[in-house]
Amino acid sequence: MVAGLPARRSRLRPSRVRLVPGSAPAPGLGQRGRFRLVQLAVAFFALCSLHADDEVPDFQENYLLGDWAGYRTTLWERGINPEFLFIADPYGNPYGGFSQGFTVYSMFCADLKLDTEKLLSLPGGEFHIGFAVNFGTQLSQRFIGNVFPIQSSDVAPPGPRLTNLSYTQALFDGKLSLRAGRLSIDSLYGEEFAASEYFRAMTSVAFNAIPFAIFYNSPGAFGYPATTWGARAKFAPVEEFYGMAGIYNGDSDVGLANRYGVDFTFSGPPFGIAEIGWKRNQRKTDTGLPGNLKLGGFVLGGTTQKFDSDSTGGGRYGLYLVGDQALMRFGEPDSKRHLGVFGSFVFAPDESVSPMPYYFSAGLVAYGPLDIRPKDFLAVGFACGAYSDQIQPAKLYEATLEVSYSIHVLPGLSLQPGAQILVNPGGSPSTPSALALGLNAVVDF
Repeated sequence: MVAGLPARRSRLRPSRVRLVPGSAPAPGLGQRGRFRLVQLAVAFFALCSLHADDEVPDFQENYLLGDWAGYRTTLWERGINPEFLFIADPYGNPYGGFSQGFTVYSMFCADLKLDTEKLLSLPGGEFHIGFAVNFGTQLSQRFIGNVFPIQSSDVAPPGPRLTNLSYTQALFDGKLSLRAGRLSIDSLYGEEFAASEYFRAMTSVAFNAIPFAIFYNSPGAFGYPATTWGARAKFAPVEEFYGMAGIYNGDSDVGLANRYGVDFTFSGPPFGIAEIGWKRNQRKTDTGLPGNLKLGGFVLGGTTQKFDSDSTGGGRYGLYLVGDQALMRFGEPDSKRHLGVFGSFVFAPDESVSPMPYYFSAGLVAYGPLDIRPKDFLAVGFACGAYSDQIQPAKLYEATLEVSYSIHVLPGLSLQPGAQILVNPGGSPSTPSALALGLNAVVDF
Protein backbone atom coordinates (compact mmCIF):
# COMPACT_ATOMS: atom_id res chain seq x y z
CA MET A 1 0.00 0.00 0.00
CA VAL A 2 1.32 3.45 -0.89
CA ALA A 3 0.88 5.81 2.04
CA GLY A 4 -1.14 8.93 1.50
CA LEU A 5 -3.91 10.02 -0.78
CA PRO A 6 -3.98 8.92 -4.40
CA ALA A 7 -3.14 11.70 -6.81
CA ARG A 8 -5.34 13.02 -9.60
CA ARG A 9 -4.44 12.55 -13.23
CA SER A 10 -1.85 15.01 -14.42
CA ARG A 11 -2.37 17.13 -17.52
CA LEU A 12 1.35 17.64 -18.10
CA ARG A 13 2.57 16.43 -21.47
CA PRO A 14 6.17 15.78 -22.54
CA SER A 15 7.75 18.53 -24.62
CA ARG A 16 8.86 17.75 -28.15
CA VAL A 17 12.51 18.24 -29.13
CA ARG A 18 13.26 18.89 -32.80
CA LEU A 19 16.57 17.61 -34.15
CA VAL A 20 17.79 19.24 -37.35
CA PRO A 21 19.67 16.72 -39.58
CA GLY A 22 23.28 17.61 -40.10
CA SER A 23 23.40 20.26 -37.41
CA ALA A 24 26.25 20.16 -34.96
CA PRO A 25 25.56 20.31 -31.23
CA ALA A 26 26.43 23.57 -29.57
CA PRO A 27 29.16 23.48 -26.92
CA GLY A 28 27.02 23.13 -23.78
CA LEU A 29 23.27 23.15 -23.41
CA GLY A 30 22.82 26.85 -22.96
CA GLN A 31 20.00 28.44 -20.99
CA ARG A 32 17.28 27.41 -23.44
CA GLY A 33 18.59 23.83 -23.62
CA ARG A 34 18.73 23.50 -19.85
CA PHE A 35 15.17 24.82 -19.58
CA ARG A 36 13.99 22.28 -22.16
CA LEU A 37 15.78 19.48 -20.28
CA VAL A 38 14.05 20.48 -17.06
CA GLN A 39 10.71 20.45 -18.93
CA LEU A 40 11.37 16.92 -20.12
CA ALA A 41 12.36 15.73 -16.66
CA VAL A 42 9.30 17.25 -15.01
CA ALA A 43 6.99 15.86 -17.67
CA PHE A 44 8.46 12.36 -17.38
CA PHE A 45 8.25 12.48 -13.58
CA ALA A 46 4.62 13.57 -13.73
CA LEU A 47 3.66 10.88 -16.24
CA CYS A 48 5.24 8.23 -14.01
CA SER A 49 3.14 9.48 -11.10
CA LEU A 50 -0.32 9.15 -12.63
CA HIS A 51 -3.08 7.84 -10.39
CA ALA A 52 -6.81 7.48 -10.62
CA ASP A 53 -8.99 10.35 -9.43
CA ASP A 54 -9.37 10.34 -5.67
CA GLU A 55 -12.59 10.50 -3.71
CA VAL A 56 -13.44 12.64 -0.72
CA PRO A 57 -13.14 10.55 2.49
CA ASP A 58 -16.25 10.02 4.59
CA PHE A 59 -15.21 12.19 7.53
CA GLN A 60 -18.60 11.94 9.24
CA GLU A 61 -18.38 8.15 9.31
CA ASN A 62 -14.78 7.80 10.49
CA TYR A 63 -14.07 10.64 12.92
CA LEU A 64 -15.59 11.64 16.25
CA LEU A 65 -15.70 15.32 15.31
CA GLY A 66 -16.85 14.56 11.78
CA ASP A 67 -16.08 17.08 9.06
CA TRP A 68 -15.31 19.98 11.42
CA ALA A 69 -18.31 21.92 10.05
CA GLY A 70 -16.98 21.46 6.52
CA TYR A 71 -13.45 22.73 7.21
CA ARG A 72 -11.91 19.27 6.99
CA THR A 73 -13.19 18.71 3.46
CA THR A 74 -11.97 22.16 2.48
CA LEU A 75 -8.50 21.40 3.84
CA TRP A 76 -8.44 18.00 2.12
CA GLU A 77 -9.38 19.53 -1.23
CA ARG A 78 -6.38 21.85 -0.84
CA GLY A 79 -4.06 18.93 -0.06
CA ILE A 80 -3.94 19.32 3.73
CA ASN A 81 -4.89 16.25 5.79
CA PRO A 82 -4.59 16.57 9.61
CA GLU A 83 -4.99 13.48 11.81
CA PHE A 84 -5.47 13.41 15.59
CA LEU A 85 -5.53 10.16 17.57
CA PHE A 86 -5.83 9.53 21.30
CA ILE A 87 -5.32 6.13 22.96
CA ALA A 88 -5.90 5.46 26.66
CA ASP A 89 -5.26 2.13 28.40
CA PRO A 90 -6.55 1.83 31.98
CA TYR A 91 -5.33 -1.62 33.07
CA GLY A 92 -4.66 -3.41 36.34
CA ASN A 93 -3.44 -6.79 37.56
CA PRO A 94 -5.53 -8.24 40.41
CA TYR A 95 -2.91 -10.94 40.96
CA GLY A 96 0.54 -12.01 39.82
CA GLY A 97 3.67 -10.11 38.82
CA PHE A 98 5.88 -8.19 41.26
CA SER A 99 2.87 -6.66 42.98
CA GLN A 100 -0.73 -5.69 42.29
CA GLY A 101 -1.70 -2.33 40.91
CA PHE A 102 -3.71 -0.26 38.46
CA THR A 103 -2.39 2.30 35.97
CA VAL A 104 -3.51 4.41 33.04
CA TYR A 105 -1.07 4.87 30.17
CA SER A 106 -1.96 7.02 27.18
CA MET A 107 -0.68 8.37 23.90
CA PHE A 108 -1.76 11.37 21.85
CA CYS A 109 -0.69 11.60 18.21
CA ALA A 110 -0.94 14.56 15.83
CA ASP A 111 -0.03 14.14 12.18
CA LEU A 112 -0.14 16.39 9.14
CA LYS A 113 -0.01 15.01 5.60
CA LEU A 114 0.45 17.34 2.64
CA ASP A 115 -0.55 16.22 -0.87
CA THR A 116 2.03 17.66 -3.25
CA GLU A 117 -0.20 17.52 -6.31
CA LYS A 118 -2.85 19.75 -4.79
CA LEU A 119 -0.29 22.05 -3.19
CA LEU A 120 2.57 22.05 -5.70
CA SER A 121 1.18 20.32 -8.84
CA LEU A 122 3.54 17.39 -8.21
CA PRO A 123 1.51 14.17 -8.54
CA GLY A 124 2.04 11.20 -6.24
CA GLY A 125 3.94 12.96 -3.47
CA GLU A 126 3.24 13.38 0.22
CA PHE A 127 4.98 15.21 3.05
CA HIS A 128 4.31 13.74 6.50
CA ILE A 129 5.00 15.58 9.77
CA GLY A 130 4.07 13.99 13.10
CA PHE A 131 4.17 14.52 16.85
CA ALA A 132 3.31 12.22 19.76
CA VAL A 133 3.35 12.34 23.53
CA ASN A 134 3.11 9.36 25.91
CA PHE A 135 2.06 9.89 29.52
CA GLY A 136 0.97 7.94 32.57
CA THR A 137 2.35 4.81 34.25
CA GLN A 138 3.27 1.62 32.40
CA LEU A 139 1.65 -1.38 34.10
CA SER A 140 4.13 -3.91 32.69
CA GLN A 141 7.20 -2.13 34.03
CA ARG A 142 5.72 -0.82 37.27
CA PHE A 143 3.85 -3.84 38.63
CA ILE A 144 4.33 -7.00 36.57
CA GLY A 145 7.80 -7.10 35.01
CA ASN A 146 6.78 -8.68 31.72
CA VAL A 147 8.49 -7.87 28.41
CA PHE A 148 5.40 -7.90 26.15
CA PRO A 149 3.74 -4.55 27.03
CA ILE A 150 0.11 -4.94 28.08
CA GLN A 151 -1.16 -1.49 27.10
CA SER A 152 -1.26 -0.66 23.39
CA SER A 153 0.03 2.87 24.06
CA ASP A 154 3.05 1.41 25.88
CA VAL A 155 5.24 1.61 22.78
CA ALA A 156 7.54 4.32 24.17
CA PRO A 157 8.54 5.82 27.53
CA PRO A 158 6.67 8.90 28.80
CA GLY A 159 7.45 12.17 27.07
CA PRO A 160 6.86 14.18 23.89
CA ARG A 161 8.69 13.50 20.64
CA LEU A 162 8.80 14.36 16.99
CA THR A 163 7.72 11.31 15.02
CA ASN A 164 7.50 11.36 11.24
CA LEU A 165 9.31 13.91 9.12
CA SER A 166 9.30 12.27 5.72
CA TYR A 167 8.50 12.48 2.04
CA THR A 168 6.85 9.70 0.02
CA GLN A 169 6.65 9.57 -3.77
CA ALA A 170 4.55 7.16 -5.81
CA LEU A 171 5.67 6.45 -9.37
CA PHE A 172 4.48 4.40 -12.35
CA ASP A 173 0.83 4.43 -11.35
CA GLY A 174 1.64 3.40 -7.80
CA LYS A 175 3.78 0.40 -8.71
CA LEU A 176 6.84 2.02 -7.13
CA SER A 177 6.82 3.86 -3.80
CA LEU A 178 9.84 5.68 -2.39
CA ARG A 179 10.01 7.09 1.14
CA ALA A 180 12.81 8.95 2.94
CA GLY A 181 13.26 11.01 6.08
CA ARG A 182 12.55 10.32 9.74
CA LEU A 183 10.87 6.90 9.63
CA SER A 184 9.98 3.79 11.57
CA ILE A 185 9.65 0.26 10.20
CA ASP A 186 6.00 0.11 11.28
CA SER A 187 3.29 2.71 10.74
CA LEU A 188 0.53 4.37 12.72
CA TYR A 189 -1.57 4.67 9.56
CA GLY A 190 -1.42 1.95 6.92
CA GLU A 191 1.27 -0.72 6.82
CA GLU A 192 5.03 -0.96 6.48
CA PHE A 193 7.16 -4.04 7.26
CA ALA A 194 5.88 -7.29 8.87
CA ALA A 195 2.37 -5.89 9.18
CA SER A 196 -1.13 -7.32 9.22
CA GLU A 197 -4.44 -5.56 9.79
CA TYR A 198 -5.28 -8.36 12.22
CA PHE A 199 -2.41 -7.36 14.52
CA ARG A 200 -4.08 -4.00 15.15
CA ALA A 201 -7.13 -5.75 16.53
CA MET A 202 -5.09 -6.75 19.58
CA THR A 203 -4.28 -4.54 22.57
CA SER A 204 -1.05 -6.23 23.68
CA VAL A 205 2.11 -4.90 22.04
CA ALA A 206 3.19 -8.53 21.70
CA PHE A 207 1.09 -8.44 18.51
CA ASN A 208 0.41 -4.78 17.73
CA ALA A 209 1.55 -3.47 15.28
CA ILE A 210 4.26 -5.92 14.12
CA PRO A 211 5.86 -8.97 15.80
CA PHE A 212 7.50 -7.70 19.00
CA ALA A 213 10.63 -9.87 18.68
CA ILE A 214 11.91 -7.87 15.70
CA PHE A 215 12.38 -4.84 17.96
CA TYR A 216 13.54 -6.88 20.93
CA ASN A 217 16.33 -8.59 18.99
CA SER A 218 17.42 -5.45 17.13
CA PRO A 219 17.40 -2.29 19.27
CA GLY A 220 18.29 -0.35 16.12
CA ALA A 221 14.88 -1.17 14.65
CA PHE A 222 12.67 1.83 15.37
CA GLY A 223 8.92 1.46 15.88
CA TYR A 224 6.39 4.25 16.13
CA PRO A 225 6.53 6.76 17.80
CA ALA A 226 10.35 6.48 17.76
CA THR A 227 11.82 7.32 14.36
CA THR A 228 15.25 7.62 12.77
CA TRP A 229 16.75 8.65 9.45
CA GLY A 230 16.06 6.12 6.77
CA ALA A 231 14.79 5.28 3.32
CA ARG A 232 12.66 2.51 1.91
CA ALA A 233 11.51 1.42 -1.53
CA LYS A 234 8.51 -0.74 -2.41
CA PHE A 235 7.94 -2.23 -5.85
CA ALA A 236 4.70 -3.98 -6.82
CA PRO A 237 4.87 -4.92 -10.52
CA VAL A 238 1.48 -6.66 -10.23
CA GLU A 239 -1.26 -6.41 -7.64
CA GLU A 240 -0.57 -9.85 -6.18
CA PHE A 241 3.15 -9.52 -5.40
CA TYR A 242 5.52 -6.89 -4.06
CA GLY A 243 9.06 -6.48 -2.76
CA MET A 244 10.16 -3.92 -0.19
CA ALA A 245 13.48 -2.96 1.40
CA GLY A 246 14.67 -0.27 3.79
CA ILE A 247 17.89 1.00 5.34
CA TYR A 248 17.96 3.06 8.54
CA ASN A 249 20.28 4.68 11.05
CA GLY A 250 20.33 1.99 13.76
CA ASP A 251 21.73 4.08 16.63
CA SER A 252 19.40 3.12 19.49
CA ASP A 253 20.35 6.27 21.46
CA VAL A 254 18.47 8.39 18.91
CA GLY A 255 15.19 7.03 20.27
CA LEU A 256 15.82 7.83 23.94
CA ALA A 257 12.91 9.62 25.60
CA ASN A 258 15.00 12.62 26.69
CA ARG A 259 15.99 13.37 23.08
CA TYR A 260 12.37 14.12 22.07
CA GLY A 261 12.77 12.73 18.56
CA VAL A 262 14.98 15.62 17.46
CA ASP A 263 18.34 13.87 17.72
CA PHE A 264 19.28 14.22 14.06
CA THR A 265 22.72 12.64 14.34
CA PHE A 266 23.63 9.86 11.93
CA SER A 267 26.22 7.69 13.66
CA GLY A 268 24.89 4.23 12.82
CA PRO A 269 25.24 1.29 12.83
CA PRO A 270 22.98 0.60 9.85
CA PHE A 271 19.80 -1.43 10.23
CA GLY A 272 18.40 -3.12 7.14
CA ILE A 273 15.14 -4.95 6.52
CA ALA A 274 13.60 -6.49 3.39
CA GLU A 275 10.34 -8.26 2.63
CA ILE A 276 8.49 -9.98 -0.20
CA GLY A 277 4.74 -10.45 -0.06
CA TRP A 278 1.87 -12.26 -1.76
CA LYS A 279 -1.58 -10.64 -1.66
CA ARG A 280 -4.24 -13.24 -2.37
CA ASN A 281 -7.74 -12.38 -3.67
CA GLN A 282 -7.40 -8.64 -3.14
CA ARG A 283 -8.12 -7.25 -6.58
CA LYS A 284 -11.47 -5.54 -7.09
CA THR A 285 -12.60 -8.34 -9.39
CA ASP A 286 -11.63 -11.18 -7.01
CA THR A 287 -14.46 -13.01 -5.24
CA GLY A 288 -12.40 -15.36 -3.06
CA LEU A 289 -11.43 -14.83 0.56
CA PRO A 290 -8.45 -12.46 0.90
CA GLY A 291 -5.15 -13.37 2.53
CA ASN A 292 -1.54 -12.25 2.88
CA LEU A 293 1.79 -14.05 3.16
CA LYS A 294 5.00 -12.12 3.92
CA LEU A 295 8.59 -13.32 4.25
CA GLY A 296 11.31 -10.98 5.42
CA GLY A 297 14.69 -10.62 7.02
CA PHE A 298 16.49 -8.00 9.12
CA VAL A 299 20.06 -7.28 10.17
CA LEU A 300 21.66 -4.79 12.56
CA GLY A 301 25.25 -3.84 11.80
CA GLY A 302 27.99 -3.09 14.28
CA THR A 303 29.06 -5.21 17.24
CA THR A 304 27.27 -6.31 20.41
CA GLN A 305 28.60 -7.72 23.66
CA LYS A 306 27.82 -11.42 23.96
CA PHE A 307 25.72 -12.68 26.84
CA ASP A 308 28.16 -15.32 28.08
CA SER A 309 31.49 -13.47 27.75
CA ASP A 310 33.18 -10.09 27.56
CA SER A 311 33.80 -10.50 23.84
CA THR A 312 31.70 -8.87 21.15
CA GLY A 313 30.24 -10.12 17.92
CA GLY A 314 27.76 -9.35 15.19
CA GLY A 315 24.90 -11.67 14.55
CA ARG A 316 21.90 -9.48 15.31
CA TYR A 317 19.91 -10.70 12.35
CA GLY A 318 16.85 -12.80 11.76
CA LEU A 319 14.00 -13.93 9.56
CA TYR A 320 10.27 -13.46 9.93
CA LEU A 321 7.10 -14.89 8.46
CA VAL A 322 3.71 -13.17 8.67
CA GLY A 323 0.42 -14.52 7.36
CA ASP A 324 -3.29 -13.89 7.60
CA GLN A 325 -6.33 -15.34 5.89
CA ALA A 326 -10.06 -14.63 5.91
CA LEU A 327 -11.90 -17.87 6.68
CA MET A 328 -15.56 -16.95 6.19
CA ARG A 329 -17.77 -13.95 5.58
CA PHE A 330 -20.63 -12.81 7.81
CA GLY A 331 -22.19 -10.57 5.19
CA GLU A 332 -21.59 -9.03 1.78
CA PRO A 333 -17.94 -8.58 0.74
CA ASP A 334 -18.30 -4.78 0.79
CA SER A 335 -19.23 -4.88 4.49
CA LYS A 336 -15.81 -6.31 5.45
CA ARG A 337 -17.48 -8.48 8.10
CA HIS A 338 -15.57 -11.74 8.32
CA LEU A 339 -13.67 -14.23 10.47
CA GLY A 340 -9.92 -14.34 9.91
CA VAL A 341 -6.83 -16.05 11.26
CA PHE A 342 -3.33 -14.63 11.63
CA GLY A 343 0.11 -15.87 12.59
CA SER A 344 3.73 -14.78 12.74
CA PHE A 345 7.13 -16.36 13.41
CA VAL A 346 10.50 -14.69 14.11
CA PHE A 347 13.81 -16.56 14.15
CA ALA A 348 17.06 -14.87 15.28
CA PRO A 349 19.62 -17.71 15.15
CA ASP A 350 22.64 -16.26 17.00
CA GLU A 351 21.71 -16.80 20.66
CA SER A 352 24.95 -15.23 21.86
CA VAL A 353 23.57 -11.74 21.04
CA SER A 354 19.85 -12.26 20.30
CA PRO A 355 17.80 -12.26 23.53
CA MET A 356 14.69 -13.87 21.96
CA PRO A 357 15.75 -16.27 19.20
CA TYR A 358 12.27 -17.81 18.82
CA TYR A 359 8.94 -16.02 18.77
CA PHE A 360 5.53 -16.87 17.38
CA SER A 361 2.00 -15.55 17.55
CA ALA A 362 -1.38 -16.76 16.32
CA GLY A 363 -4.98 -15.69 16.70
CA LEU A 364 -8.48 -15.21 15.39
CA VAL A 365 -10.39 -11.98 14.74
CA ALA A 366 -14.11 -11.80 14.00
CA TYR A 367 -14.99 -8.46 12.40
CA GLY A 368 -18.70 -7.61 12.73
CA PRO A 369 -19.74 -10.96 14.25
CA LEU A 370 -23.25 -9.66 15.03
CA ASP A 371 -25.68 -8.21 12.49
CA ILE A 372 -26.72 -5.52 14.95
CA ARG A 373 -23.08 -4.63 15.72
CA PRO A 374 -21.38 -4.62 12.27
CA LYS A 375 -18.36 -2.52 13.36
CA ASP A 376 -17.50 -4.41 16.55
CA PHE A 377 -14.86 -7.12 16.58
CA LEU A 378 -13.78 -10.00 18.80
CA ALA A 379 -10.06 -10.81 19.05
CA VAL A 380 -8.27 -13.82 20.54
CA GLY A 381 -4.50 -14.15 20.34
CA PHE A 382 -1.55 -16.05 21.79
CA ALA A 383 2.10 -14.94 21.63
CA CYS A 384 5.18 -16.68 23.00
CA GLY A 385 8.86 -15.77 23.00
CA ALA A 386 11.69 -18.09 24.07
CA TYR A 387 14.79 -16.51 25.59
CA SER A 388 18.39 -17.31 24.68
CA ASP A 389 19.85 -20.08 26.82
CA GLN A 390 23.03 -18.02 27.12
CA ILE A 391 21.40 -15.28 29.19
CA GLN A 392 22.32 -15.31 32.88
CA PRO A 393 20.49 -15.62 35.17
CA ALA A 394 18.60 -18.15 33.09
CA LYS A 395 15.30 -17.20 31.51
CA LEU A 396 12.75 -19.56 30.01
CA TYR A 397 10.00 -18.01 27.92
CA GLU A 398 7.22 -15.45 28.18
CA ALA A 399 3.72 -15.98 26.86
CA THR A 400 0.60 -13.82 26.53
CA LEU A 401 -2.98 -14.90 25.92
CA GLU A 402 -5.40 -12.07 25.08
CA VAL A 403 -9.18 -12.05 24.71
CA SER A 404 -10.83 -8.71 23.93
CA TYR A 405 -13.95 -7.25 22.35
CA SER A 406 -14.04 -3.86 20.63
CA ILE A 407 -17.29 -1.90 20.88
CA HIS A 408 -17.94 0.72 18.22
CA VAL A 409 -19.58 3.44 20.31
CA LEU A 410 -19.60 6.35 17.87
CA PRO A 411 -17.79 7.19 14.62
CA GLY A 412 -14.17 7.58 15.69
CA LEU A 413 -14.70 6.18 19.19
CA SER A 414 -14.22 2.55 20.25
CA LEU A 415 -13.89 0.89 23.65
CA GLN A 416 -12.16 -2.49 23.87
CA PRO A 417 -12.41 -4.28 27.23
CA GLY A 418 -10.03 -7.20 27.49
CA ALA A 419 -8.15 -9.72 29.59
CA GLN A 420 -4.57 -10.92 29.27
CA ILE A 421 -2.94 -13.89 30.97
CA LEU A 422 0.82 -13.36 31.34
CA VAL A 423 2.88 -16.51 31.83
CA ASN A 424 6.47 -16.28 33.15
CA PRO A 425 6.70 -12.46 33.14
CA GLY A 426 10.13 -11.48 31.89
CA GLY A 427 10.95 -15.14 31.35
CA SER A 428 11.58 -15.58 35.06
CA PRO A 429 10.14 -18.75 36.64
CA SER A 430 10.27 -17.01 40.03
CA THR A 431 7.87 -14.21 39.00
CA PRO A 432 4.24 -15.33 39.42
CA SER A 433 2.13 -15.42 36.27
CA ALA A 434 -0.35 -12.56 36.17
CA LEU A 435 -3.82 -11.61 35.02
CA ALA A 436 -4.33 -8.15 33.52
CA LEU A 437 -7.80 -6.65 33.09
CA GLY A 438 -8.62 -3.34 31.48
CA LEU A 439 -9.85 -1.24 28.62
CA ASN A 440 -8.32 0.10 25.43
CA ALA A 441 -10.04 3.33 24.38
CA VAL A 442 -9.30 4.78 20.93
CA VAL A 443 -10.52 8.20 19.80
CA ASP A 444 -9.93 9.35 16.22
CA PHE A 445 -10.69 13.04 15.89
